[in-house]
Amino acid sequence: MTTIWIRAEMKANERRAPVAPGDAAKLIAAGYEVTVEESPARAIPTGAYAAAGCSIAPEGAWRDAPAEAFILAVKELPDDACSLTRRHIHFGHMFKGQAGWQEGLSRFREGGGALLDLEYLTDAHGRRVAAFGYWAGFAGAALALKQFALMGRGGLGPVSAYPGRA
Repeated sequence: MTTIWIRAEMKANERRAPVAPGDAAKLIAAGYEVTVEESPARAIPTGAYAAAGCSIAPEGAWRDAPAEAFILAVKELPDDACSLTRRHIHFGHMFKGQAGWQEGLSRFREGGGALLDLEYLTDAHGRRVAAFGYWAGFAGAALALKQFALMGRGGLGPVSAYPGRA
């Protein structure tokens, strides 16, 4: 049985989840095992995943996930020295020459793991299969306008989570 392990996000202010509980239930019905790490920061409560039939693991337990597991997240892993095993699926920010890309990829090489970067997963027609939805651009524009307005008052303001729909 293939395990999909939903890792707790590690970046500050990141509250998104790569899979909603309803979709996790569909994966389970299709024969996948879905494990979700606890996360006090995730916009969707961990209990919603448990109610959908997911196994729940402590935050950071992805390092001990089954060897065949796919470790799924939204954002990249933090920079540290650990070698990366398993198959990781997230926006890796490594293939466009971003800062730290060589060190990041070397962690996968050293550990024998693989990065399936969401930015580069495409269908048979070359279209991305994972992308931000229609409203993401509007949310980014609203945040930019808020920060622009605050600049006129002497500085940038804090960025905080906006409660939305789960």
